[in-house]
Amino acid sequence: MRGSSPRTGDLRPWLIDGALALGLTALSLVAVVGGAPDVGARDPLSVALLMLESLPLVARRRFPLAVLAISAGATLAHAALAADSEGVNEGLGSFVALFTVAELHERRVSIPAAVIVGLAFALLIAGRGGIPAGLQGLLSTSLVVAAAWFLGDWTRTRRRFASAIEDRARLLEQEREEQARRAVQDERDRIARELHDIVTHHVSVIVIQAGGAIAAVERRPEQAREALQAIDRTARAALTDMRRMLGILGPGGVDSLAREEPRDPVAAREPMPDLDRLGELVEQVRAAGLPVELAVVGAPRPLDVGVSLSAYRIVQESLTNTLKHARGARASVRLEYEPRSLTVSVQDEGGSGQRDLGVTTGSGRGLIGMRERAALYGGSLDAGPTPNGFRVVARLPLDLPETHPSGSTQAQP
Repeated sequence: MRGSSPRTGDLRPWLIDGALALGLTALSLVAVVGGAPDVGARDPLSVALLMLESLPLVARRRFPLAVLAISAGATLAHAALAADSEGVNEGLGSFVALFTVAELHERRVSIPAAVIVGLAFALLIAGRGGIPAGLQGLLSTSLVVAAAWFLGDWTRTRRRFASAIEDRARLLEQEREEQARRAVQDERDRIARELHDIVTHHVSVIVIQAGGAIAAVERRPEQAREALQAIDRTARAALTDMRRMLGILGPGGVDSLAREEPRDPVAAREPMPDLDRLGELVEQVRAAGLPVELAVVGAPRPLDVGVSLSAYRIVQESLTNTLKHARGARASVRLEYEPRSLTVSVQDEGGSGQRDLGVTTGSGRGLIGMRERAALYGGSLDAGPTPNGFRVVARLPLDLPETHPSGSTQAQP
């Protein structure tokens, strides 16, 4: 780790270091002017060396090793010039510089620097006073050197630890955002694949009806007319579902379908689930150990296949979450047919465990997927805990029958 300079535009470190350097230098000069006996000689060279002990601290963050060398060298030279004095009480510049080296450099650099400074001071003290006369000064100087290094190293360790915690928190936040984004995209891709199957079904019906119309156009024109009307209805439904599919694919959606791995041929032949098969789903969940009550309010009527599929998937995911996260609970499913919308509510009571409030691992579903399904058809989904359990409510708008210019009304397929 190298010495780091203050960031461009941030003057606070420079101001702090400048104030520190000027403050220590001013204390030394005041002691010289006041005639203190422990500041050494008062000749110009000694005063210059005394100032060099502290003034370089202005650049201690930018050049820590150079500042330490200058400050320690000036301190040793100043003490050596005061050979005739009984003792010289040097300033704190060298120790602040050593603290800075230990703070900004790795131990492989700071430890040798502290040893060199400590040995230099020890040799100076031993050469001036000898042993054991200078033993007290040697011990006190060694302790100050060790304390300066220890405080600097401790500050560096704490700063690195805090930086590591911040980096980890930032990475975790980025990972959560990426997981949520990926879950949304995976769910949209899966919905798009299902809608692709629906549109494929519509096109197959169109092809069959077109073949029948061609065969009957001359001999049975009425039958051909009915086939053409069926083609008209099916084509409109296919166009509607295709627009929805293209709308949710987003960037890379078509490529994601192209990159899709081959699907299970057995699963591909299974019919697309819808609300007509909701009773089978309820029976399966009951067999798995979850008591479920199913209630239908209003008169059931034919729905758009995509809306029916989305309602089925929302119920399926809600009951699956109850099975996984609320063992021992009981659930109720309610379908409410209104003139312009279908309301699907799934509520559980009792049991234990945390509900899935975001992304379930593995399948990429959860509340994110259910909200995507509801939003695909212009609906909404509310989910949250109740006093005794958890509740999911989805509202899906239902398209009104289309009216042709002739005035005839055609039912939704």
